[in-house]
Amino acid sequence: MVDVYQVVLGAVGVTILILLPLGCVLLFDLFAGRWDKQIRQWRDSRHDSAEHRRNVRALRKVQGVPLERVAADLRRLRTAVSTDSHRSAAHQMGNRMAYDRVLTQACEMLEIEHELANDSVGMERDIERIRVEAELERAGVVLSERRYGQAA
Repeated sequence: MVDVYQVVLGAVGVTILILLPLGCVLLFDLFAGRWDKQIRQWRDSRHDSAEHRRNVRALRKVQGVPLERVAADLRRLRTAVSTDSHRSAAHQMGNRMAYDRVLTQACEMLEIEHELANDSVGMERDIERIRVEAELERAGVVLSERRYGQAA
């Protein structure tokens, strides 16, 4: 039969002979700075993963139309507006109104000031469209598809 007292004494002996010197070496290495790089990398990885989790949660809560879809709509409507000269006046006006609406939406998403909500018409409205398109391009929205040989 196994004596409980001898088992406890054996565990204490193993602790004193093996785990205590090992713990002392580990603590000495920690205080001597041998693990500083690994600890820093561990903290940085934890911080990066926590930030990644926060970003993923924020993306899940985003509502509305993605900017990529708005940019695709802008490109599609820009092509429609530039090639509708043979269509009826009502069709041309509808294309321009849709284009202005999507331009306004893109400006609101990127916090760009615009005058498209005003009741301007004609040349003044066209100039404002060109200015807003330039601001959107400057913000990184690609409005025209660049082809081989076309200037950047």
